[in-house]
Amino acid sequence: MKITVLRQACCAQDDQAGPLDMQFSIEPDATLASLIQEIARSGFLQYSSSHNRLTGEVDDIALVEVFSPWSVDAKPPEFRIDPQTSALALLDGKTLFFNFRHV
Repeated sequence: MKITVLRQACCAQDDQAGPLDMQFSIEPDATLASLIQEIARSGFLQYSSSHNRLTGEVDDIALVEVFSPWSVDAKPPEFRIDPQTSALALLDGKTLFFNFRHV
């Protein structure tokens, strides 16, 4: 199944250079944790010195905080829900948005 992921731009250049949306293919048994790991590894999420963490949301509900891997205090994602939740059940027909909520 394909999941659509959108993200806010971290700066004006990123807004122009994009991409700000991407499709990810997931297996039926994928978890939220495995999807977030795949997204983070892809390099799709972009950060700047002032924009160093993104909140992953579905239907305006925060699911996860993802931190810049280049930050001095880089840390693993912090999940707001069980990371073993089925990604398919959570995102079927929905879009996963990554927004800067802590600027």
